[in-house]
Amino acid sequence: MSFIEKQRHGKHFYYYLVKNVRITPAKTKKLRIFLGRELPQKEELQKYFVELEKKTIEAQQHAKWLPKDLVEKVDDLSASITVFHKTPSNVLPKDFLVRYTYNTNAIEGNKLTLRQTALVISDRIAPEGSRADDVIEVLNAVDAWNFIKSYKARLNKAFICKVQYEITKNTKCRIQGAYRDSQVRIAGSEHVPPKPDVVPKLLEDLFREFYKEKKNLHPTELATLLHNKLVNIHPFTDGNGRTARLLMNWVLLKNKLPPVIIEVSNKEQYYKAIEDADKGDQKPFAIFLCNQLLEQYTVSSPG
Repeated sequence: MSFIEKQRHGKHFYYYLVKNVRITPAKTKKLRIFLGRELPQKEELQKYFVELEKKTIEAQQHAKWLPKDLVEKVDDLSASITVFHKTPSNVLPKDFLVRYTYNTNAIEGNKLTLRQTALVISDRIAPEGSRADDVIEVLNAVDAWNFIKSYKARLNKAFICKVQYEITKNTKCRIQGAYRDSQVRIAGSEHVPPKPDVVPKLLEDLFREFYKEKKNLHPTELATLLHNKLVNIHPFTDGNGRTARLLMNWVLLKNKLPPVIIEVSNKEQYYKAIEDADKGDQKPFAIFLCNQLLEQYTVSSPG
């Protein structure tokens, strides 16, 4: 939490905006912004708060795959949310959950329209002629979203299995809430997921890598890493993409960034970035993710 510090130098008092920032689990750093000999007015002080939040983000995070200008734009977004909105949830449009649910399900082949998705969410009405699983997937998506939004504990097997369970419960998915027990193929992709017997070890390795890289990567890069590695491992019989997108947003929310919608209209670009990640290049997806965030939460999209 930031605070005003008053210091005396000679005959005069001077004011500073100060914040103690944890750089690593064992190291903290005090950040200061000089305010002058008199406290600024409220509107001017808000500008200093924004500047301090930007300095906080710069001190805490590093970027491995992203260009500097893109990092600065995303960090500006994070700082403005922290100062003016307090939490990312306060910047979400009222129809966010409808649009998120529609798009994340449509990417996987759900046939409900945006309007039909809204009716299912608001009125619990199954549109005439709709498939039962399509309707259930909408209701499940809402439950899964509410779960990840409130989850405060660590990334682990129980967490990701619970997310997959919320997504697939009451559907025809053969295994709900547990890792797959058979080989799977990804439609339209050359990538062959690992055999089921190595999935548990690969996920444990991913959990360790996530916390190791947490102090080295920008939050959007950390979200990228988790999403892409999970899709690559493909640990479930169904719901892998939807689970990965929810966990990606969980990382963003934990790092004071708003959640992102991967729109079905960007499906080809999204899949191409995943294919690049499968080949070892995480940068295209990280850039794709940042651009989606900026397009959805800023007035002008990035160049």
